[in-house]
Amino acid sequence: MCIITLTFLLALAMGTAGARPLQASDGNATVILFGAIRMPYDLNYSEEILKVDTGLLNAPNATYQMMDQNGSVYDPAMYKPLNERRQLVYFVVPKNSLFKLITATPEGGRPIDINWWATPKASNQDLLIRYYGIVDWLINPDEQGIVVQLRGQNNGTQDVVFSPEDFVLLDQWGWPYSATAGFDTEVIAQGKASKERVLVGFSGISLQSRPAALVYGYYTNNPIVIDFDIDYIPLTDELVYGAAGAKNASVSQPAGRAVQPLPVVAATTNESATAGAPANNTTSLNAAVVTNINTSVSKSKERLAAMRERLNQKTKEGKETGNASPDTLKPTVTSLATNDIM
Repeated sequence: MCIITLTFLLALAMGTAGARPLQASDGNATVILFGAIRMPYDLNYSEEILKVDTGLLNAPNATYQMMDQNGSVYDPAMYKPLNERRQLVYFVVPKNSLFKLITATPEGGRPIDINWWATPKASNQDLLIRYYGIVDWLINPDEQGIVVQLRGQNNGTQDVVFSPEDFVLLDQWGWPYSATAGFDTEVIAQGKASKERVLVGFSGISLQSRPAALVYGYYTNNPIVIDFDIDYIPLTDELVYGAAGAKNASVSQPAGRAVQPLPVVAATTNESATAGAPANNTTSLNAAVVTNINTSVSKSKERLAAMRERLNQKTKEGKETGNASPDTLKPTVTSLATNDIM
C-alpha cells in the first residue's frame, strides 16, 4: 500500500510542479502575486507577520494595502527588495487573520485589486482538512524547517482521531517528509471540528525541496491531499465584494479587478517590460516595527536550531526507552467557526 500511495502522489506532485501566480493589470502596469507566508511577530504575540511575494511590470514603483475578511485595511510595515522586479511586502496583522483583497497602486496608475486566495481544503468520508498556510519557515545552511497551520473537521458518522503523526509533507518530486512536531492528538466528535487551529512542524527538509503538497493519512487507502499548486484559487467576486458587488463588477470596478493566472516564464522573460523598482518608503515607517521584523526573521533560525536539538534529544530518549514519539508544539490560537469558507 505504501508503494502504491507513493507512486500516486509522486505523479500528482510532479504533474503540478509548475505553480502559476495571480496577476492583474490596469491596462499598463501588471502586478503579480507569487504567494504569502506567515511568521511569528516577537514584539506582540497577538499579531503576526505576513510576507507577500510580489512582482511589478511596466511601472517603476507601487504601494500596497491588504484587506481582511472583516473589511479592515492594513498598510505595509516594511518592503524588502529581492531584485529590480520582485520584492517582499511585510504586513503586521492580527494573528490568524483571513484576507480577501490586496490592492496595488502603481506610480502614475490606477489602483489594481486582486482577490486573495481561498482557504484550501480537502476531505475524505471521515475528515475535512482546512489548510491556512505556512506560519514559520526556518532555514539554515543545511536544511529547512516548515511549520503549517490547519484545522480538522469530522466529516463522517462517528468519532475520528486527529493526530499530527498522520501528516506528511511532499516536495516537488513527491518525496515524503513525516511530521516531527505537532499538536496533542485529539478525538473529534461527529459534526464537530478540532478545538482550534493547530500547528504541524516538519524539519530536516532538503534545501533542494519545495513544499508541493500536504497529505493526511499518507499510509492509508484514502489519504487527504492538499496540493499547494492547484488548490490555491482566488476568492470569487461574490465573496470579496458581496452579491451586489459581484453582479455589478463589470460596470463599477476598474479594469484591474479581473484575475487571471500568469505563467512564471512570462514574468521573467518579458523583454519589453519596465523593471519594477521596489517601493522605497520604509524610512517613513515606524523604525521600531521594522527592527522587530528583522529580529523576528533572525529568531526563526534560532527556532530551527532549537527544534533540531529537541528532536535529537527525543530520538536519544526513544532509543533508550524503545518508544520514540514526536515533539509537541502547543500553539496559542483562537477558535474559528467551522463553517468558515475563506
